Amino acid sequence: MNLKKSQAFVVIAFVFLVVGFLELTLSLLALASTRVDWLLTPPSTPQIVPDARLGYRPNPAYPGHDRKGFRNPKVPARAHIVALGDSQTYGTGVRAAAAWPRQLESLTGKTVYSMAHGGYGPADSLVLWDEALALSPTVVVEAFYAGNDLFDSFDCIYNRGQFPELKSSDPQLQASLRDAEQSEPIQQRVVRMFRMGAAVDEETATVTPDGVSLWRLLSQHSKIYGLLVRAWYELTRPAKKSSEPPQDEWTKATAFAELHPAYCQVFASGQFKTVFTSEYRLAALDLGDPRIAEGLQISLRAMQQMHEFATRRGIRFLVVLIPTKEAVFRQLWQDPSVSYRALAENEERVWRITKDFLERNRIEYLDSLPVLREQLAAGVQPYRVSHDGHPNEPGHKAIARLVAAHLESK
Repeated sequence: MNLKKSQAFVVIAFVFLVVGFLELTLSLLALASTRVDWLLTPPSTPQIVPDARLGYRPNPAYPGHDRKGFRNPKVPARAHIVALGDSQTYGTGVRAAAAWPRQLESLTGKTVYSMAHGGYGPADSLVLWDEALALSPTVVVEAFYAGNDLFDSFDCIYNRGQFPELKSSDPQLQASLRDAEQSEPIQQRVVRMFRMGAAVDEETATVTPDGVSLWRLLSQHSKIYGLLVRAWYELTRPAKKSSEPPQDEWTKATAFAELHPAYCQVFASGQFKTVFTSEYRLAALDLGDPRIAEGLQISLRAMQQMHEFATRRGIRFLVVLIPTKEAVFRQLWQDPSVSYRALAENEERVWRITKDFLERNRIEYLDSLPVLREQLAAGVQPYRVSHDGHPNEPGHKAIARLVAAHLESK
């Protein structure tokens, strides 16, 4: 009997050793290759997880994210430069290595840590400030995107209750904000425009935490589990019909625009072509909406606070202004739509107010609009031809070069 127990123990120990060895090997392979990391991650792994202050954070278990959840190869003990921002800085739509913080690191030879993610505005950067300082940076870069940062900052303060001191004390403005929210909450409006009229499911529009379970722990930490789930997914997903001819990106882009004519405008001029989403951008940039106007003021106050915090610690604080795709192409469209013109007017006004504020408060900033337009002048399109408003690899390279040249010149 004792012999049988001993044999069973040996078998169990052997199984655990084999599983442990496989888990370690797969984990090391995942660290060495983003492609392997992607293959070993269950397809259902969410990109974000709930967070009490931010609403959500990037998920550490998502491929390409570090152990803190941000899009970096690893978490360094110290970073010379920390980049804060949204999806324009995270690098949505491009390889991790092509995002401008990573290219900035290659250009300067200095460690750059990105703490950016989609949906984060300057107020969210203020929430992340202490985490950024924990890396002992000498430079902190706040990337301020005109496309949706005003809405994001309003949402952070008014809907998530962060930094109430950043709210306006004007009672008339507060009354206007309440009236506007009662008419249609700004979050619903912007999401509706982003989804191009599709109904917003209230139950899935927000992030909710899952219960702690064995399966959840396995899905987040076990590479063997990830490999098995990925294999099952690839084996069981429907195969593409071979009779369907492949479509190029422009054909897909124009087909998408034709399906959403009220929200998309097809642009083509010479060698350049893309799809604009002026209505969505305008919803998040319309200074005639008191919530958007308040979002701009919140953004400016947040950047002022970050500048003051940085100055006290002897840290250089730099704001990089990132325009919308529509603003970059503005000079090429000779006969723009009404919504496009309204968007351009509002964005120009936002940048005038922002630059005046930064200059008055002696906050260092860079405007990336000229270098992105220079790409067009050189015959290079810095955005994809689809309705996606994020820079492509050449666009990110232009921003990285701008920041690198500025930092090295002073």
